[in-house]
Amino acid sequence: MIIRIRQLLLRLGLVLAFLLLFAGLFLLLRKPDQAPKELLPESAEGRAAWLNLRGWQVGEPEISEAKMPEEWLTPNGQSWLKLQHAQGISPEQFAGENLTRCLYPVIDDTKTGLYAELLLCENALAGAVIYDAETQLMRPVR
Repeated sequence: MIIRIRQLLLRLGLVLAFLLLFAGLFLLLRKPDQAPKELLPESAEGRAAWLNLRGWQVGEPEISEAKMPEEWLTPNGQSWLKLQHAQGISPEQFAGENLTRCLYPVIDDTKTGLYAELLLCENALAGAVIYDAETQLMRPVR
């Protein structure tokens, strides 16, 4: 009787172990969800306040329409993409989409020609950089 109970418990333990193994494999092999889209305020003032919270004082924006590339194959494109990923932004989610480009002059007493660029797809943040118009260097907004 005791031997049968031990055999039953052993079989039950093996079944549970296999179920845990399969559950772990399922979690490892499933495709990760896309990064959540960060929504910005709809107004230019709200977006300026978002930039201010990150340490950037900005002036009035120039608003234009643009289209997100399908791919980033050039070295400059790859550099821009890495900068976005470092900020937790996934532009690939918006590949080929129409965008609103908000270009804010950065108010800085020590440097002129700095701009904050926000790329928005229906108020979802698709890209963000601070760049120096003189040197063409980009840095993160965050």
